[in-house]
Amino acid sequence: MILKIKLLLRDKKKTIAVFVFFLILICVYYFFDPLKYSFFLKCPLKTITGYECAGCGVQRAFHSLLHFRFLEAFKFNPLFVISIPFLLMLVFINFSKNPKLKVGVDRFIINKMFVFVVLIIVFVFSLLKNTDFYKDFITHL
Repeated sequence: MILKIKLLLRDKKKTIAVFVFFLILICVYYFFDPLKYSFFLKCPLKTITGYECAGCGVQRAFHSLLHFRFLEAFKFNPLFVISIPFLLMLVFINFSKNPKLKVGVDRFIINKMFVFVVLIIVFVFSLLKNTDFYKDFITHL
């Protein structure tokens, strides 16, 4: 029995390390609110220019999601909240036993058109996020 556990640990070291890392990250964001603690990273673009990037609000949104405050999380960063189901789907597919599905998804993600579309979405969201229209929309939710 102990030998099987040692073999499992040796074979899955990377997976276990990633899991532990994300577990620690989840605990930090659950117990510490990025609005109240200064040790969280600040956006360099917003610090220098005052403009928000597509990632601004992700830490606050993640904290809100961990506390089941979905509307608040959406207000902090809608793109992040909308992307979570897709990211979870990719993780589950990556751990699936179906090699054809994994290869198909890998080809789709590596496809230049997919990368281009994602970059366009992030760029447009970054531009939109700094408009008065967006700020009015978010405050009225």
